[in-house]
Parts: sequence; C-alpha cells; structure tokens
Amino acid sequence: MRDLLIKNLKAELEMSERKRLGLQRQKSLEGFEAEDLSLWTMLDLMTLILIFFIILYANLLPITPPIIFEKKDVTPAQPLEADTPYEKSIKETRIKKNSFSKNEASFLDIEENMHLAMEGTDIRDYSIEMTGNRIVLVIGEKISFPMGQAKLLEHIKTPLKKMAGFLYQEQAYKIIVSGHTDDTPIHTSRFPSNWELSVARALSVAKFLMAQDLDPRRISVEGFGQYQPIADNGTPDRRQANRRVEISLIRKP
Repeated sequence: MRDLLIKNLKAELEMSERKRLGLQRQKSLEGFEAEDLSLWTMLDLMTLILIFFIILYANLLPITPPIIFEKKDVTPAQPLEADTPYEKSIKETRIKKNSFSKNEASFLDIEENMHLAMEGTDIRDYSIEMTGNRIVLVIGEKISFPMGQAKLLEHIKTPLKKMAGFLYQEQAYKIIVSGHTDDTPIHTSRFPSNWELSVARALSVAKFLMAQDLDPRRISVEGFGQYQPIADNGTPDRRQANRRVEISLIRKP
C-alpha cells in the first residue's frame, strides 16, 4: 500500500513538472509578464514541498504484517475431581520420572506398579521407599499376618498376586523378603523366639510369590527378629510399626 502511494505521488510530480514547463513556455510565447511566471513557479514549488512531506510521512509509517486468525476448537472445561491417595501417588511418581536417570526412572515404574497393586483394596498399612540401589515395599503386620503367626491373611494375597505379575516382567531385579518383629518376647512350640517368627513370615511371603511362577533363584529370605526396628518400642503403635515384612527389589549387577 505504501509503495503504491509513493509511486502515484512520483507520477503526479512528474506530470506537474511537465505541465509547469509547458505552461511557462506557452506564457513566454504569448507575452505574459515575468511576475505571472514567477507566481506559477512559486505555486509549483509549494506543490513540490507538499509532495516531499507526503512521501517522507509515508516512509515513516511502520509496516504491519497481516494478522491471520486461526480457528481453534474450544472444549468446555470439565469439572475437576479429587484424586484418591493412590492416584495422587501415581501422578507424583510420573512427574518425577522426567528428572531421573534411566535406572531411577525404572525404579519409579516399579513404585507406580506397587501402588497400582494396592489400588482397589482396603489396605493402607504399607509404604514404599527408595534407598540406594533398591526399592522397598513395607507391609505392616495387621494387613499380612495374625498376631504371633506366620500364615498370610486372605486380603493380602490379591495385592501380592498383582505384584508377582509385574515382578515376573522385571527380570533385571532380584527379590529379598525380610521379616521383622517388635521386642515383645515370644515362646511357643513353633516360634521359640522372634528370630523364628520373623523368618517364618518372610518365608510365607516368598513361597506365595514363587507360587505365582516367580523364579526361586531370584528370591532370598532374611529374618531380623527385633534387631532392626524403625521406631522405639515405647508404645503399642510403635511396636506395631516394627512388626513388618519388607519386599526389596535390587537391580542385578
């Protein structure tokens, strides 16, 4: 648009100049006075000055690129729903993957699968920890064994089956099942001490996992009795926290 304006102004300027020269020549031939010619010259000069400022103004105008409007589909906002504790844990795990190395990201995949294994059950007495080169699932006594016994409760079997399913795919990890107790003494014919009880509980979990087609060569069992507590034994709640089974996954060298 600006270039067209300048082109038109230049054409008008050239035409005005030709008319002025022609008129001046005609007036000279017809014998007009010099002052009449000077008047025409002054008018032409003013016209040239006006055209000059118009061209200058046109050059100073900014060049604005054309605006292209894109049609976008607008989806109405959906109402937000509150996340369950499991969904919240899984979302946090997926967000953290972007900042971890490949091996650490693999641990996070396993952590997510462990949470998914617990989803849909009433089980709450568990935790998942990442320490060093291992990821540890901690299962409390009240969801896994009757008090003072080593027989698995029925409602822990469904989550353990789910875990066995994804552990079967994770061949790069070996599995260690560890049993722990509080410091309350036990003296029964089957469990003369907390050592035997802790080992028997770990062995119950290991046997159940192996019954789901997990390779026994990947699984080992440990019993620590009351000697690796995670809390002091000063209250019933703290003693209960110490009665636990840990399933640790360690990447093979």
